[in-house]
Amino acid sequence: MMIESNIRQMGRLELLYTCLANLVREIARNGQTELFEGLNDYEDPNNRNRIVYHDQSTPQNEKIQKVINDAISLLPKCKDEYGQTDDYQLLQRAIDEQTKNDDKGNRIPKAKEDGMTPDILQNPSDPDATYRSKAGKPHKGYSANLVEAVDEKGSVIVDYQYDVNTRSDASFIKEYLENAEVSEETSALITDGAYASEETSRLAADKNMDLLTTGLLGRKPKEILGQFELDETGHKITSCPAGNVPKSGSYIKQTDSIRVSFYKHQCEGCPYQSKCNPNVKERTASLIIPLKSRRRILESTELMNDEIRTFIGRIRNGVETVPSILRNKYTVDKMPVRGKLKTKQFFGFKVAALNFSKLIRFTKGKLRCRSFELA
Repeated sequence: MMIESNIRQMGRLELLYTCLANLVREIARNGQTELFEGLNDYEDPNNRNRIVYHDQSTPQNEKIQKVINDAISLLPKCKDEYGQTDDYQLLQRAIDEQTKNDDKGNRIPKAKEDGMTPDILQNPSDPDATYRSKAGKPHKGYSANLVEAVDEKGSVIVDYQYDVNTRSDASFIKEYLENAEVSEETSALITDGAYASEETSRLAADKNMDLLTTGLLGRKPKEILGQFELDETGHKITSCPAGNVPKSGSYIKQTDSIRVSFYKHQCEGCPYQSKCNPNVKERTASLIIPLKSRRRILESTELMNDEIRTFIGRIRNGVETVPSILRNKYTVDKMPVRGKLKTKQFFGFKVAALNFSKLIRFTKGKLRCRSFELA
């Protein structure tokens, strides 16, 4: 789940102005006003709104450039005494991330084509918060991964992970599985499709867990994909359904797929050619194997009978309520602290409160989960 940092969205002008004003005020508190001579307006807390919002007579790019010039003039003057302070480092970070050198060596605002990384400073109040767009919505803050144990008696959150929101689902589950103890009895680890990979399936099997993923709706992939054999890395095809060894292959990380090439004579006359439908050229025949589709086929043929599908659907629907409860009842998006370490600790208190609520309901006989017996 995405966790929003309790910060205000800032444009470039407000961000740079705020960072510069924070440093000026820190210097002023120490009585060293001579260091920011000519920049006294930044000491006035009311001046920010006037510059950022109310001054319509000055073009936006001119206001930004003035703040940049003022920051560039101040940083060298106070580096020796304030270079290790948070306010100095945040201003330096904002300048580095938001500006570039022009042909004459002057610092100017970056253009859109220069690009911005997700980990740039969003607000000096929370320097750890990162930016991520998910399902068309922007998020500034963190992400949490929750592990809930469920049986017929009830459910409880047994583990949680918390990090910047640019971290992938795959890395969360990999860390969890690497640290998990081997289960005495085979258990089902139910996740959505974003957690699935050959590596996580092997890690789960090593811990005596069956990794079952949801998101199996939509058009069914070609069943022939499940008959291509992979090596231990899960990123290389070792043989096709006919047992032929590929000429070459490469893993495409962006699409989680493998581009594989065979010699033309290997595919000509092959009984599986119509099912594989390779792109046959003068000397080679190539095709792309989507690994997500391959995993769906293997799951549907090896594990996904109707009973297990029902089991997964019910458990999955239940765990989907956890982020909703944490967000709406425990207001995790409005935590009174900022920063990764502090918000992680506070989020842990919220999880503990939810588990305590589950315990109270269980003791009163109000917490029950439907029993499932799998063949």
